[in-house]
Amino acid sequence: MARAEPRHDVLILLVALTLVLLLGGLTLPRLWVAPPAFWAHLVLAVGVMSLITAAMQHFVPVLCRGRGAGRGLARLPWLMLAAGALAAAVLTGGLAWGWLTAAALLALAGALMMLRWMRAAGRAALGGPHPGLAWYVAAMACLTAGLAAAALIPWLPDWHAPLRAFHLHINLYGLVALTAVGTLQVLMPTVANRPDPGAAVRLRCDLKWALAGTFLLATGQAAGWTWPSGLGVVLWLVVLARLLTAWVRLYGRRLLTLHGNEPVLAAATLGLAAALISSLGLGVSSGPLGVFLPAFLMPLVSGAAAQLAPVWLRPGRRDAWHERSLQALARWGGARALLFVAAAGLPLAGYRCAGMPALTALVWFGILFVRWLMWEEPARTPEKV
Repeated sequence: MARAEPRHDVLILLVALTLVLLLGGLTLPRLWVAPPAFWAHLVLAVGVMSLITAAMQHFVPVLCRGRGAGRGLARLPWLMLAAGALAAAVLTGGLAWGWLTAAALLALAGALMMLRWMRAAGRAALGGPHPGLAWYVAAMACLTAGLAAAALIPWLPDWHAPLRAFHLHINLYGLVALTAVGTLQVLMPTVANRPDPGAAVRLRCDLKWALAGTFLLATGQAAGWTWPSGLGVVLWLVVLARLLTAWVRLYGRRLLTLHGNEPVLAAATLGLAAALISSLGLGVSSGPLGVFLPAFLMPLVSGAAAQLAPVWLRPGRRDAWHERSLQALARWGGARALLFVAAAGLPLAGYRCAGMPALTALVWFGILFVRWLMWEEPARTPEKV
């Protein structure tokens, strides 16, 4: 009997975990007092870092037309999750401050292994890899820089604030944003079932600007200088403007439909733009994550999960079960996208309630996701081989 490969089951589990952590990171701070850094690491280090590692292991073989990760490398998402959990435990005060270095070095070892594997896969690709691979390599390189900064924090107390600012921003707009935008340029044509002829050209031309914007923003925030951060944001906004312009030209009304994943992915892109603008202190001051999590990360994870979860759970030729699953998970996607866009716009307009519309949309999708896992997935009958 055909069955999903273990790594696809891991992806489903990590998606579910990340959705729960996003929900908890937005609601639990009102019930349990803990340092803001703890909640950030609970979402980003425990959930997002491990999910990105697993997702890269899924996409890199596709981009390189090669074999998947070996048995040992396939366990790396759990290593990253353990490192994130260790860092979160330190930030609760349950462990000595020096354990933060251990957590950072553990994750750094995993990031370096991923870099080595991705570069080897790129070199082995017949005819060269897809340009999206370079975005993943750059994202993982940003993670290594951010982890190196985190490892130094306990030993350089005078540099605590600059290292922390660099660590935070290089991970938000390096690891997460570079991975997301590199994936979205390939994912949106799949969702819309219409190719994007300019995607490969944009991926080749825009990476240098996005990467430069990331480092300018991270170093500017670390040094307390406004102009590098502002220039970095401008470079990133140019990249996002080119992407959104291409999508409007190609997909038009599909971005405004009531049902579908296209509006949610477009909302995530707008949310990233709003998060970049808010990083300069424009709008309501709610910290670096106040817009990034509800306006960008929540629509990104939910929109990608709605499209990819059926493929991960049942790899192979697309059939009627996949179509039914995609329709179930994308139902009312346009309405949820409006809520995510509200979460992006409200802080910039001076309101502090950005979390409420995003939370509503996330819970809405969570109900659909759980219902699909419980009722739709068991209904499938694996084909005999």
